[in-house]
Amino acid sequence: MDPLEQGVWRTIQRLELVRPVERLVLAVSGGPDSLALLHVMCALREHLGAWLCVATLDHMMRPESAEDAAFVCRQAEALGLLCVREQRDVPTYARAHRLSLEEAAREVRYRFLAEVAGAVNATAVATGHTADDQAETVLMHFLRGTGLSGLKGMLPRRPMDIAVREGPPPPVRPDLVRPLLFTPRSDILAYLERRGVTPRFDRSNLDTTFFRNRLRHELLPLLEQYQPNIRRLLARTAETLAVDWDYLQQQTEAAWQALAHCEADHVRFPRQAFLEYHPAIQRGLVRRAVRRLRPLLRDVGWEHVVEAVRLAREGRTGTRATLPGHLFLFVNYDVIVIGEALPTPPWPRLAPNTRLSVPVPGEVRLENGWTLSTRLVERDQLPPDALADTDMWRAFLDAEAVHLPLALRTRRRGDRFVPLGMAEPVRLSDFLTAQKVPAAVRDTLPLLVDAHDRLLWVPGVRLSQEARVTESTQRVLVVELRPPEGA
Repeated sequence: MDPLEQGVWRTIQRLELVRPVERLVLAVSGGPDSLALLHVMCALREHLGAWLCVATLDHMMRPESAEDAAFVCRQAEALGLLCVREQRDVPTYARAHRLSLEEAAREVRYRFLAEVAGAVNATAVATGHTADDQAETVLMHFLRGTGLSGLKGMLPRRPMDIAVREGPPPPVRPDLVRPLLFTPRSDILAYLERRGVTPRFDRSNLDTTFFRNRLRHELLPLLEQYQPNIRRLLARTAETLAVDWDYLQQQTEAAWQALAHCEADHVRFPRQAFLEYHPAIQRGLVRRAVRRLRPLLRDVGWEHVVEAVRLAREGRTGTRATLPGHLFLFVNYDVIVIGEALPTPPWPRLAPNTRLSVPVPGEVRLENGWTLSTRLVERDQLPPDALADTDMWRAFLDAEAVHLPLALRTRRRGDRFVPLGMAEPVRLSDFLTAQKVPAAVRDTLPLLVDAHDRLLWVPGVRLSQEARVTESTQRVLVVELRPPEGA
């Protein structure tokens, strides 16, 4: 066995990269790294006990790309492997979705590989990423600004990220396996020379308009003048930080299960419980919420996350932090919400400056489907514990203390009332704030008033002291608000 093959075999064993009797797709482009992957994995076939096939994609980005794909198929067939070959128009895809060619090629390629894996019942796709690729990735993330999630670089095995911008998603989500991740490119070139294999040459790898190519051909050679082992050190840093990242992921997952309440358009966390976690976990929760709502986003900027966590900790109710993907973190009294907009709480609603007559007895329907009903009951017909009812949408009023007709209206400037249990009137606006009524509902909250426009009941908040049931009450007015069916 070749020394490089031995090293890769030890890596596979140490990290359990390939499972027994696994079906594996090899992603091969014809370049030196993926061609080395093809020959190494074929040489290790008996040790792996795995079934292998090859997938190659013509990205239609270069005139010679079709011949590159044909070359890969000839190599695979010479080694006795099935080769799946396709052609997809990456430049058109990039224009349609306003992506860079690099990003578009990655999305199209990974979707193709996932589709091949589904077609052949494979559970993983192996790529030819090397230690040099790892060093470039870590340095690229560092220059763009990142935290632990970026500095850990690429993982040896993880679920594949698949962008779904067109058509149905692939039937399976295979793992991505990188057997050569700890192998320097210089060793790979020497290996191919020993095997007498000549890879294809992709001129686009020399195009320094691509960010990664500038790192590879300009920045890393410059850094090597200061630290000759910079590539190895960066790759080692990534391997070390990946272990710390994995631990934080486990802790973040436990916090997510305990705190996150997920809806289609937002994620919310109880604020106090969120703030009890370490800032590293808080940042992880914010990142996970963004990725859940925007699965096609690749990078969630460090600055965005840090500022969002700071506001969650220090911000006043009503403040918000900007996040990628047109998302925001909203600070509310007792919850933190991540979404495009603060979701409207499930409260009854009236359009501002609306006034609705309330029949007694009878019912009236509000604009968002809620229904208010009224009925008169003799005091001695009420159950003994009726007045201890904690339903925020039901009120018991002294029928003789209110002046008919009743109405529902929204708040007005200067509104005051005497809340149950208090002796003096207070400003309604101050009381709603003190009771932590969401700002989004204050202007549309229906208020029950009598013929003299006295506030009798602020639904969901408090009854008026002046309308309360007393020992001398003979008849009770029962008022209830109920949401629409299925709400």
